[in-house]
Amino acid sequence: MTSALTSVPSDDVRDTTLIPFSLWTTHGPEASVLAKAELPHLRAWLTQARRVDVQVDPVQEPLLATLSPPHERAWAQAVGWRATDGGLPWAARAAVAQGLVADGATEGWAFITLCNWHVSNGQVTLGDPAYLQIDEATDSALFNAMQSFFAEDGIALHPHKPGQWLAQSPLLADLLTASVDRVIGRNIDPWLVGSHVAADALSPAAKLLRRLQNEMQMLLYTHAVNDGRSLTINSFWVHGTGALPSDATAGNTAEANKPAQQEPAVIHTLRQSALQQDLIGWLEAWQHVDAHVIAPMLARVAAGEPQRLVLCGEHEFHVYDSAAPSLWQRLRTQLAPTSLDTVLAVAPLKD
Repeated sequence: MTSALTSVPSDDVRDTTLIPFSLWTTHGPEASVLAKAELPHLRAWLTQARRVDVQVDPVQEPLLATLSPPHERAWAQAVGWRATDGGLPWAARAAVAQGLVADGATEGWAFITLCNWHVSNGQVTLGDPAYLQIDEATDSALFNAMQSFFAEDGIALHPHKPGQWLAQSPLLADLLTASVDRVIGRNIDPWLVGSHVAADALSPAAKLLRRLQNEMQMLLYTHAVNDGRSLTINSFWVHGTGALPSDATAGNTAEANKPAQQEPAVIHTLRQSALQQDLIGWLEAWQHVDAHVIAPMLARVAAGEPQRLVLCGEHEFHVYDSAAPSLWQRLRTQLAPTSLDTVLAVAPLKD
């Protein structure tokens, strides 16, 4: 279940604003609510922008979804990566930023994110790690307790931020893993490392990490950091795996004549309400984005700065570029303003 990522063609360099969870998957009446959303700046943006690309996940058995959600794939495109689904090397990128490895090194990296696996009715669901609110003391205690287990299997752990570490090993260079954002609130079984392949085809890396997960669950079950916690830390999720592509190096001469790739502004305001399926909260968050993100974009367009907006949902993303509205576009806007349900509402995937 892999797919190559290709860049959206563009003959200019644009400031890119990418908004994860900004498209709502509708299952009926929500569309009518979205149609009436009070988002004046988004409506104004749509009158002077054109949609230049739409990418929708193919239906892929057995997961019916990609390992990397649309906003991660769109982000990878924006920075110029060509990468494999489930192998977007976010951890390697973080290792470079943290000074742990030189630009362009081909080592394998992964995020190890502490989390809560909630068991109910025989099903295990991944909770949002943010709810654990892990402080530095808890993070340090668990890092010291778990580091040696990883080291015995040739995986070096490095602190990154409370509740999330960087793992380094050649085993991680080609390992495909599901993003945390793809799995939160879902049954973990189809998304565990290696689950996208047959059981008898598990790679050595997948087998090793599954064993480590089992071992760490036993360690965490009795660890003192969970004493008195209402939400226990009882496992970890591995994600962001891979090695940086060779053309990600800062000094790659083969890339010297291409337009510079600019880091997109990634707006996470809608994430929490979307993951909770809270439509009202999501619309309130959108109003904040409309006022504090879309409005400044319009100001930059008015100042002559080309802009790109990427709206991302659960199974697709849409790319809009600023453009001078045509006469027909201006007339249509006056006679029949854009109904936002046609922009923000998307249908669920069907097999």
